[in-house]
Amino acid sequence: MPIIRKPLEIPPEVARQFADKMRPFHAEDSPLKRDEIAADTAHLLLQHMPKGAKLRLADVLELFRLMR
Repeated sequence: MPIIRKPLEIPPEVARQFADKMRPFHAEDSPLKRDEIAADTAHLLLQHMPKGAKLRLADVLELFRLMR
C-alpha cells in the first residue's frame, strides 16, 4: 500500500524569504558562502515542515538549482 503524503504548505512570507535568499546564492562565487546561504534557508524551511521531516543541504542546493 503506497504512502500518501499531505502536500507541504509553506506560508507566503517564508516563500518570499526563500526567494530572497536565492538571489544572493546565485550571485555568490564562493562555494563556502553558497553553502552557508543554503544552510540558513534549510533552517528556515525546517521550521515550517512537519515534525520529523528531513531536509538535507543537498536538497536545498537542488531546489536553488532547479528554480534558477
